[in-house]
Amino acid sequence: TETLQGPSAETVKGYAKLPELPITYAEAEKAGTVEDYDWGDHCDTSRRYNDTKQKLARLAIPSTYAPPCVPVWDGEKPWVSKGAKTFTDNGGSTVPGVTETKIKVVFYLAAELDIAKQLEHFGVADSPSTTTQGVKDLVEMSNNLYETYGRKVELVPFHATGDGRSPSAAKADAVKVVELGAFASIGGPTQTSAYQHELARNKVLCLQCGYASTDKVLATDAPHAWGHLATPDQLLYGTVGFGADLLYEKKAKFAGDPEMRTRTRKFGIVHYEQDPPVFGPLKEEATVRFAKQGRSVDVIIQYLLDPNSLNAQAQAIIGRLKREGVTSVVFLGDPLMPRVLTQQATKQDYRPEWIFTGTVFTDTTAVARLYDQSQMAHAFGASSNPARTKPELSEEWRLYKWWFGREPKAAKTLLYWGPVVQELFLGIHMAGPRLRAETFAGGLFNYPPTGGTDTDGKASIDLYLGGYLNGDTTPAISFGFHNGSKVADYVAVDDFTSAWWNPDAVGPDESGVVGKGMWMATGMGLRISLSDPVLPDGVTQDFLFQTKLSGTKSELADLAEAAGLKDVTIAEAILDKTPPLNELPTYEPRPDSPAADGG
Repeated sequence: TETLQGPSAETVKGYAKLPELPITYAEAEKAGTVEDYDWGDHCDTSRRYNDTKQKLARLAIPSTYAPPCVPVWDGEKPWVSKGAKTFTDNGGSTVPGVTETKIKVVFYLAAELDIAKQLEHFGVADSPSTTTQGVKDLVEMSNNLYETYGRKVELVPFHATGDGRSPSAAKADAVKVVELGAFASIGGPTQTSAYQHELARNKVLCLQCGYASTDKVLATDAPHAWGHLATPDQLLYGTVGFGADLLYEKKAKFAGDPEMRTRTRKFGIVHYEQDPPVFGPLKEEATVRFAKQGRSVDVIIQYLLDPNSLNAQAQAIIGRLKREGVTSVVFLGDPLMPRVLTQQATKQDYRPEWIFTGTVFTDTTAVARLYDQSQMAHAFGASSNPARTKPELSEEWRLYKWWFGREPKAAKTLLYWGPVVQELFLGIHMAGPRLRAETFAGGLFNYPPTGGTDTDGKASIDLYLGGYLNGDTTPAISFGFHNGSKVADYVAVDDFTSAWWNPDAVGPDESGVVGKGMWMATGMGLRISLSDPVLPDGVTQDFLFQTKLSGTKSELADLAEAAGLKDVTIAEAILDKTPPLNELPTYEPRPDSPAADGG
């Protein structure tokens, strides 16, 4: 069997310098060559860049993540690349799945035994038919908004046969996708990387192909494997780094056991593992990394997602955590295990702090309501997803309605798959006419970091006055080496928000079911960098489990009171208006859009 080995760091860094990549408006402006190119009719050169005073020319679409303007393919001037190459055709069949007019992309639909099917029952995913139509709508819209160099993406639904765990079944499914002649797959099995590995071996891209690909796994499959949400590595390091500022060497004041609240926190990590295992290197690297920070995790326990043995595993895990005196349990895994873990914790009268890392829908209200609520009353942690808003206020919903002129039927599909489809088209847009895995990677590496907010160095009161505590629903995204890392980043989201569970809050979950218990976004969704999780000045652990600033007893609360500000809300389950930080320019519907014809 061929063993995959990723490209060298030097090769990866070279992707962004490929001469056939397109030049952006910003690059042409810097070079003084803007007039040499045709930028088309949909380039907004006055767009504000993130929360800075700088401008960045982007396509005129109502999305924070609109791509930079590149020369239009069918323009009145010759199409010249960043490397000064003139192209008169798009290269036709550059790689399998790509022709002069089409880009074939399969959409993976999980089989009945895959854990992904549970998400429908939990209420966080639409039905397969609704999901498929929703993704088709996203592709149709994106084909018309992005520069695709004379090609259109053709979406082909693929009904998987594997159970989401079996490497051999996943590999067999991947072989079928290769035989279909696909350029890329959107989605994959939840519990094995074999599908992604086999596609990568055959030079087929895989976007968001499961929930458990570590940075090392993605690097091995580069440049063919990509994700949207943060990897387990990034979530673990970000959450622990966040905890270093907020929680380390402090009392476990949020534990359910009163005696535990008098003790200095002792951490234990419970994490998911695959069969065959892939998280061993992560465990070793995490231990070394924490030691360099002067921190330690006292207990690290892994489990296998085997439905037949989850109860027995949970019983043993809780027993060990209790014996070891762990006050704070960091969970990094699937959405099923916390249900039996919290139930077992109550049976064994073990009531610690629960620190969730936002993996695999554990940060959704619909799923968390299934857990033991007496334990969840002491749960908090991180989520790389944005703070929730009313569905019609989400960026994906507003963009859909702007283009189609109607409200979406697949609302949950938009929220989960919308960013992934957008990532596919960002890569195509930024790749230029010679589309292949390397230009796709180079294009995403050249995409400017977007969506981030800068709280570093801001005084406490300025956080409020500048709108940073009025909500933030746009994750920061980037690819490649933008964050100063020596290794490439193949997933989009770079930051997270802190959240805590309010067992008494009443409201709708992600499927609209009104019930009791909801995740609350700390700081109204204030985003924190995963790579450098430094908290804004004045924000302490007392911001957790508080809905009003006055309850934090903090310097910021004192300053707000002295300034005559009314008691400020600092946590909400659902934001009821678009935060000032996330407001976008208003654009009239495109003349060629369904909205222009009345929807």
